[in-house]
Amino acid sequence: MKFAVQLYSLRELAAREGGEAVLRTVAEAGYDGVEFAGFYGLSPEQMRALLAKYRLEAVSAHIGTAAVEESLPYIDALGIRSVVIPWRPVEDFDDPERYAAFLREIERLHALLAPRGVRLGYHNHAHEYSGGKDRFAKLLADAPCLGAEPDVFWLHVAGKDPVAELHAMEKRLMFVHIKEAAASDPVHTPEPFVGEGAVNMRGVFSAVKEAGLPWVVLEAEHFACSEGEYLSHSLKNMKRLAGQE
Repeated sequence: MKFAVQLYSLRELAAREGGEAVLRTVAEAGYDGVEFAGFYGLSPEQMRALLAKYRLEAVSAHIGTAAVEESLPYIDALGIRSVVIPWRPVEDFDDPERYAAFLREIERLHALLAPRGVRLGYHNHAHEYSGGKDRFAKLLADAPCLGAEPDVFWLHVAGKDPVAELHAMEKRLMFVHIKEAAASDPVHTPEPFVGEGAVNMRGVFSAVKEAGLPWVVLEAEHFACSEGEYLSHSLKNMKRLAGQE
């Protein structure tokens, strides 16, 4: 199993020090790859050079549907093989016309990406489960070409059992977002180190291994320590949970 970081986690570091500092921090913490959430104003060639410099793989990218086409030079140059829709508002699920348009957009993007060997996926938050509904499961049923990148933090916040959800969508899994949750007010509280919070991470990693996923992706919203300390400590815990230490 390899370990990547969703770079949205390091947006504040990027604002302070720039994109190269982000990649350097990820590499120094011991990770194998990154999942992009923007390209820091760098050209595809500049970003490719930085990835090579820090020996990081571009495993995925979060890209909104409207920006996929303009991002193709990055997708091609960096060898990105997974593009994940980071979110859609609940209205895009609950309004029939908007939902139909969303499904058409998924089909259009799939037709654009599949010939490049790139898979399209969707990443959940909590609102996909509001009102007792399971909009994520319905989306996967209605869009057979779509892969799943479940976020175990948001599944936990939504009152779901992350381990059960991973098993339920096992055949559609692309990656799993490993994001820990504080026991109290998790949405507004800095995440504990992975494996030291409220999410059943032992069960999550067991499900990931059963699914045969080669990568997991760490994400954090808020840090109670430096970014580098959080990344390195959480990686040590994740390797132990994965049986690699």
